[in-house]
Amino acid sequence: MKKSLLVLLVVFALVQWWRQDPVVDVPGSDLEFGYMVEYTPGASKNARLPMLVALHGNGDNAKHFHETALDALATPARVVLLKGPISYGGGKAWPWSPEDFEMYGDAFNDAVQQLEKKYPTAGRPVLLGFSGGAMMAYYQAARHGETWSSVIAVSGRLTEQQLGGAVATSTAVVHAYHGKSDSVVPIGGGKSAVRLLQSGGVRAELHEFDGGHLGIFTEMKVEITRAVERELEAAAASW
Repeated sequence: MKKSLLVLLVVFALVQWWRQDPVVDVPGSDLEFGYMVEYTPGASKNARLPMLVALHGNGDNAKHFHETALDALATPARVVLLKGPISYGGGKAWPWSPEDFEMYGDAFNDAVQQLEKKYPTAGRPVLLGFSGGAMMAYYQAARHGETWSSVIAVSGRLTEQQLGGAVATSTAVVHAYHGKSDSVVPIGGGKSAVRLLQSGGVRAELHEFDGGHLGIFTEMKVEITRAVERELEAAAASW
Protein backbone atom coordinates (compact mmCIF):
# COMPACT_ATOMS: atom_id res chain seq x y z
CA MET A 1 0.00 0.00 0.00
CA LYS A 2 2.75 2.41 0.99
CA LYS A 3 4.69 1.56 -2.17
CA SER A 4 1.64 2.24 -4.36
CA LEU A 5 1.07 5.57 -2.62
CA LEU A 6 4.71 6.53 -3.15
CA VAL A 7 4.46 5.70 -6.86
CA LEU A 8 1.32 7.82 -7.17
CA LEU A 9 3.00 10.75 -5.46
CA VAL A 10 6.00 10.52 -7.77
CA VAL A 11 3.76 10.38 -10.84
CA PHE A 12 1.76 13.36 -9.58
CA ALA A 13 4.94 15.36 -8.99
CA LEU A 14 6.21 14.55 -12.49
CA VAL A 15 2.90 15.61 -14.03
CA GLN A 16 2.95 18.88 -12.12
CA TRP A 17 6.54 19.50 -13.19
CA TRP A 18 5.70 18.73 -16.83
CA ARG A 19 2.73 21.10 -16.77
CA GLN A 20 4.74 24.03 -15.42
CA ASP A 21 5.50 26.79 -17.87
CA PRO A 22 9.20 27.25 -18.63
CA VAL A 23 11.38 30.12 -17.46
CA VAL A 24 14.21 31.96 -19.15
CA ASP A 25 17.16 32.98 -17.00
CA VAL A 26 18.84 36.34 -17.45
CA PRO A 27 22.62 35.91 -17.81
CA GLY A 28 24.67 37.57 -15.09
CA SER A 29 21.75 38.05 -12.69
CA ASP A 30 19.33 36.10 -10.53
CA LEU A 31 16.34 37.35 -12.53
CA GLU A 32 14.15 35.11 -14.63
CA PHE A 33 10.98 35.45 -16.68
CA GLY A 34 8.27 32.84 -16.93
CA TYR A 35 6.71 32.34 -20.34
CA MET A 36 4.51 30.12 -22.44
CA VAL A 37 4.71 29.33 -26.15
CA GLU A 38 1.77 29.00 -28.52
CA TYR A 39 1.67 28.36 -32.26
CA THR A 40 -0.76 29.78 -34.77
CA PRO A 41 -2.81 27.29 -36.83
CA GLY A 42 -0.68 25.41 -39.33
CA ALA A 43 2.66 26.47 -37.84
CA SER A 44 5.18 23.68 -37.23
CA LYS A 45 6.90 23.74 -33.85
CA ASN A 46 10.23 22.75 -35.41
CA ALA A 47 10.12 25.28 -38.25
CA ARG A 48 11.96 28.58 -38.41
CA LEU A 49 9.12 31.02 -37.75
CA PRO A 50 8.64 34.72 -37.10
CA MET A 51 8.37 35.31 -33.36
CA LEU A 52 5.72 37.42 -31.65
CA VAL A 53 6.60 38.37 -28.08
CA ALA A 54 3.33 39.31 -26.37
CA LEU A 55 2.92 41.09 -23.02
CA HIS A 56 -0.35 40.95 -21.09
CA GLY A 57 -1.84 43.79 -19.06
CA ASN A 58 -1.24 44.27 -15.35
CA GLY A 59 -3.24 41.86 -13.20
CA ASP A 60 -3.81 39.49 -16.11
CA ASN A 61 -1.95 36.35 -17.11
CA ALA A 62 -0.34 35.07 -20.30
CA LYS A 63 -2.86 32.30 -20.98
CA HIS A 64 -5.90 34.57 -20.68
CA PHE A 65 -4.28 37.24 -22.84
CA HIS A 66 -3.60 34.71 -25.57
CA GLU A 67 -7.12 33.30 -25.46
CA THR A 68 -8.85 36.68 -25.60
CA ALA A 69 -6.58 38.94 -27.67
CA LEU A 70 -4.47 36.70 -29.91
CA ASP A 71 -6.72 33.74 -30.71
CA ALA A 72 -7.52 35.01 -34.24
CA LEU A 73 -3.92 35.17 -35.50
CA ALA A 74 -3.59 33.20 -38.74
CA THR A 75 -0.07 33.99 -39.98
CA PRO A 76 2.32 31.09 -39.21
CA ALA A 77 4.21 32.24 -36.13
CA ARG A 78 5.62 31.30 -32.76
CA VAL A 79 3.88 33.32 -30.05
CA VAL A 80 5.96 33.73 -26.90
CA LEU A 81 3.88 35.13 -24.05
CA LEU A 82 6.17 36.46 -21.35
CA LYS A 83 4.81 36.83 -17.84
CA GLY A 84 5.14 40.04 -15.90
CA PRO A 85 7.80 39.68 -13.19
CA ILE A 86 5.81 41.47 -10.46
CA SER A 87 2.91 39.90 -8.54
CA TYR A 88 -0.21 42.04 -8.78
CA GLY A 89 -3.67 41.08 -7.56
CA GLY A 90 -4.49 37.66 -8.93
CA GLY A 91 -2.01 37.94 -11.80
CA LYS A 92 1.25 39.50 -12.83
CA ALA A 93 2.38 43.01 -13.71
CA TRP A 94 5.09 44.87 -15.57
CA PRO A 95 7.38 47.64 -14.30
CA TRP A 96 5.75 50.93 -13.40
CA SER A 97 8.30 52.94 -11.44
CA PRO A 98 11.68 54.15 -12.72
CA GLU A 99 13.30 51.75 -10.24
CA ASP A 100 11.35 48.80 -11.65
CA PHE A 101 12.29 49.69 -15.21
CA GLU A 102 15.93 49.97 -14.19
CA MET A 103 15.76 46.49 -12.65
CA TYR A 104 13.79 44.70 -15.35
CA GLY A 105 14.16 46.72 -18.56
CA ASP A 106 17.58 45.53 -19.71
CA ALA A 107 16.98 42.07 -18.21
CA PHE A 108 13.88 41.71 -20.38
CA ASN A 109 15.92 42.40 -23.51
CA ASP A 110 18.53 39.85 -22.43
CA ALA A 111 15.80 37.27 -21.83
CA VAL A 112 14.36 37.77 -25.31
CA GLN A 113 17.79 37.29 -26.85
CA GLN A 114 18.04 33.97 -25.00
CA LEU A 115 14.68 32.93 -26.43
CA GLU A 116 15.83 33.81 -29.94
CA LYS A 117 18.71 31.39 -29.49
CA LYS A 118 16.43 28.66 -28.16
CA TYR A 119 13.77 28.84 -30.88
CA PRO A 120 14.54 29.03 -34.63
CA THR A 121 13.37 32.52 -35.56
CA ALA A 122 12.85 34.13 -38.96
CA GLY A 123 13.88 37.78 -38.78
CA ARG A 124 13.85 39.88 -35.66
CA PRO A 125 10.90 39.39 -33.31
CA VAL A 126 7.79 41.54 -33.19
CA LEU A 127 6.82 42.94 -29.78
CA LEU A 128 3.19 43.49 -28.75
CA GLY A 129 2.20 44.93 -25.40
CA PHE A 130 -1.14 45.89 -23.86
CA SER A 131 -1.64 48.35 -21.00
CA GLY A 132 1.14 47.61 -18.48
CA GLY A 133 2.69 45.39 -21.13
CA ALA A 134 2.58 48.33 -23.53
CA MET A 135 4.63 50.36 -21.07
CA MET A 136 7.35 47.73 -21.28
CA ALA A 137 6.93 47.68 -25.07
CA TYR A 138 7.47 51.45 -25.23
CA TYR A 139 10.51 51.08 -22.98
CA GLN A 140 12.01 48.39 -25.19
CA ALA A 141 11.42 50.53 -28.27
CA ALA A 142 13.20 53.42 -26.57
CA ARG A 143 16.14 51.48 -25.16
CA HIS A 144 16.51 48.31 -27.23
CA GLY A 145 14.94 49.09 -30.57
CA GLU A 146 17.64 47.20 -32.45
CA THR A 147 16.29 43.94 -31.01
CA TRP A 148 12.90 44.27 -32.69
CA SER A 149 11.60 44.42 -36.23
CA SER A 150 8.59 46.37 -34.95
CA VAL A 151 6.78 47.23 -31.74
CA ILE A 152 3.01 47.46 -31.27
CA ALA A 153 1.89 49.21 -28.08
CA VAL A 154 -1.80 49.28 -27.13
CA SER A 155 -3.28 51.47 -24.39
CA GLY A 156 0.03 52.22 -22.69
CA ARG A 157 2.26 55.09 -21.67
CA LEU A 158 5.89 55.95 -20.95
CA THR A 159 7.30 59.11 -19.37
CA GLU A 160 10.79 60.56 -19.37
CA GLN A 161 11.03 59.72 -15.66
CA GLN A 162 10.17 56.06 -16.27
CA LEU A 163 12.64 55.86 -19.15
CA GLY A 164 15.37 57.31 -16.96
CA GLY A 165 17.64 58.42 -19.78
CA ALA A 166 17.93 59.19 -23.46
CA VAL A 167 16.19 57.32 -26.26
CA ALA A 168 18.66 54.98 -27.96
CA THR A 169 19.15 54.43 -31.67
CA SER A 170 16.39 52.22 -33.05
CA THR A 171 15.58 50.52 -36.33
CA ALA A 172 12.19 49.29 -35.11
CA VAL A 173 8.98 50.95 -36.23
CA VAL A 174 6.48 51.62 -33.43
CA HIS A 175 2.73 51.37 -34.03
CA ALA A 176 0.79 52.72 -31.05
CA TYR A 177 -2.95 52.30 -30.55
CA HIS A 178 -4.97 54.17 -27.95
CA GLY A 179 -8.68 54.70 -27.27
CA LYS A 180 -9.86 58.30 -27.12
CA SER A 181 -12.09 57.54 -24.12
CA ASP A 182 -9.57 55.41 -22.20
CA SER A 183 -10.17 56.13 -18.51
CA VAL A 184 -7.54 53.69 -17.20
CA VAL A 185 -4.56 55.06 -19.13
CA PRO A 186 -5.76 58.34 -20.68
CA ILE A 187 -4.79 58.87 -24.30
CA GLY A 188 -2.47 61.70 -23.28
CA GLY A 189 -0.11 59.03 -21.95
CA GLY A 190 0.06 57.38 -25.35
CA LYS A 191 0.59 60.70 -27.11
CA SER A 192 3.42 61.62 -24.74
CA ALA A 193 5.09 58.23 -25.22
CA VAL A 194 5.02 58.57 -29.00
CA ARG A 195 6.40 62.12 -28.83
CA LEU A 196 9.17 60.91 -26.52
CA LEU A 197 10.16 58.21 -29.00
CA GLN A 198 9.98 60.59 -31.94
CA SER A 199 12.20 63.09 -30.12
CA GLY A 200 14.91 60.42 -30.10
CA GLY A 201 14.56 59.62 -33.78
CA VAL A 202 12.36 56.53 -33.44
CA ARG A 203 9.79 56.04 -36.19
CA ALA A 204 6.58 56.00 -34.18
CA GLU A 205 2.96 56.72 -35.03
CA LEU A 206 -0.20 56.83 -32.93
CA HIS A 207 -3.50 55.37 -34.13
CA GLU A 208 -6.36 56.85 -32.13
CA PHE A 209 -9.67 55.00 -32.04
CA ASP A 210 -13.15 55.58 -30.67
CA GLY A 211 -13.26 53.41 -27.59
CA GLY A 212 -11.81 52.74 -24.18
CA HIS A 213 -9.00 50.84 -22.55
CA LEU A 214 -10.02 47.35 -23.68
CA GLY A 215 -10.20 48.01 -27.41
CA ILE A 216 -7.69 45.26 -28.18
CA PHE A 217 -10.32 42.74 -27.04
CA THR A 218 -13.33 44.40 -28.67
CA GLU A 219 -13.74 47.00 -31.40
CA MET A 220 -10.05 47.11 -32.38
CA LYS A 221 -9.30 43.39 -32.19
CA VAL A 222 -9.60 42.76 -35.94
CA GLU A 223 -7.50 45.78 -36.90
CA ILE A 224 -4.77 45.07 -34.35
CA THR A 225 -4.72 41.38 -35.32
CA ARG A 226 -4.18 42.37 -38.94
CA ALA A 227 -1.44 44.81 -37.94
CA VAL A 228 0.36 42.06 -36.01
CA GLU A 229 0.06 39.70 -38.97
CA ARG A 230 1.51 42.30 -41.35
CA GLU A 231 4.49 42.82 -39.06
CA LEU A 232 5.07 39.08 -38.68
CA GLU A 233 4.97 38.62 -42.45
CA ALA A 234 7.42 41.50 -42.92
CA ALA A 235 9.77 40.02 -40.30
CA ALA A 236 9.70 36.64 -42.01
CA ALA A 237 10.33 38.21 -45.42
CA SER A 238 13.38 40.06 -44.11
CA TRP A 239 15.12 36.83 -43.09
